[in-house]
Amino acid sequence: MSLEIAYAAMGGDLETVRGRLLTDERIEKFAKIFLQDTSMQTLESALEAGDLPEAYRGAHTLKGVSRDLGFTPLFEAAAALSDALRLDDAGMPANVEAVPELMPAVRDAYSTVVDAIAII
Repeated sequence: MSLEIAYAAMGGDLETVRGRLLTDERIEKFAKIFLQDTSMQTLESALEAGDLPEAYRGAHTLKGVSRDLGFTPLFEAAAALSDALRLDDAGMPANVEAVPELMPAVRDAYSTVVDAIAII
C-alpha cells in the first residue's frame, strides 16, 4: 500500500511529514518503528493502575510521536488527553474527570493508525 493511501486512511498529514523527513522511505521506516512504540500500552496500564503521572507521560509521548509522524487524529486525541492529565504544581491532573470521555477517541485513532501502517 502506498503512503498516500495509508495516510488518507488514518486522516494523516503526509505532506508535512514529507517536508520534515524528506523521503518516503524514511517516512515508511519511522511509521513502522511506531508499531513498536509502547506509549499506548504505558498509557493504558498506568490508567488501569491509577498511576496518573505515568499515564500523563504515556499520553504526552504518544502526542509527540504522532505529531512528528503526521498522524493528525491521533495527535489531536492524545493532545486533549495529555492536557487533561497534565499535573499542576500540587501534583493533581488538570481535568481527570474528562479522561473516560477522551480515551475512546485515543483508542480509536491509535487503532486506525496501526491498521493503516500494518498494510504499508
